[in-house]
Amino acid sequence: MKITAGITDLALTLDGGTANRFHAALLADEDGLTLVDTGLPGMFGQLEQHIRQAGLEPESIKRLILTHQDADHIGTLPELLQRLPHVEVWAHGDERPYLEGEKPLIKMQPGHLENIPPERREPIRNMLDVLVPGRVTRVLEHGEQLPLQGGLRVLHTPGHTPGHTPGHISLYVPHDKLLIAGDALRIADGELALSELRFTLDMDQAAASLNQLLELDIERVLCYHGGLFEGDVHGSLQKIIKRSFTGVDKE
Repeated sequence: MKITAGITDLALTLDGGTANRFHAALLADEDGLTLVDTGLPGMFGQLEQHIRQAGLEPESIKRLILTHQDADHIGTLPELLQRLPHVEVWAHGDERPYLEGEKPLIKMQPGHLENIPPERREPIRNMLDVLVPGRVTRVLEHGEQLPLQGGLRVLHTPGHTPGHTPGHISLYVPHDKLLIAGDALRIADGELALSELRFTLDMDQAAASLNQLLELDIERVLCYHGGLFEGDVHGSLQKIIKRSFTGVDKE
């Protein structure tokens, strides 16, 4: 689904179903395509199909921007790098040691694979095997403006899972008043929300990351889990922050 003239929501799904969609974003610029997050291991065929359905060519992907290290965001790296060996990988510096294999992915500690069904182990092993030194070709910093979509701004938004995603980033498109939130926000029952409590251990830090968003002119939010939110973004953010710090709404 096209969100703007240059941004498409690829809406990847598990087993082709309508539930549990993963809203990777595809940015089209004059110099090629940028893929923001990549879906789970095993989703490459679907990713490729969705790009072609959008009237674009997977071979035109020039770079990947990874909002953070979780497997549902980096899962198709093996196939993407095999197809496009020279593709650039951009990520925040705090995520770099995880994405280059210097540190194990926090959710993929030794022994974790043994708890995964056998049919899913090989794609995950392949994903882990491509996390090598030099994998991140550009380190992104908070506030940096990228030459994409008329000036794409990098926002450091940690707190989704403290220690798990220290370099979590969101992306702001001023021209379109759009926030690509990664996992900083989700949609629950039609409303903006923080990630589920079981995935967000430090609610204060996550909420503090959202305070910076109140200073931006945002009319729409693309959440990796939940899709596109259109409504009173600032009002929703204020409510989330108040709930997270106090446990109650302050109307």
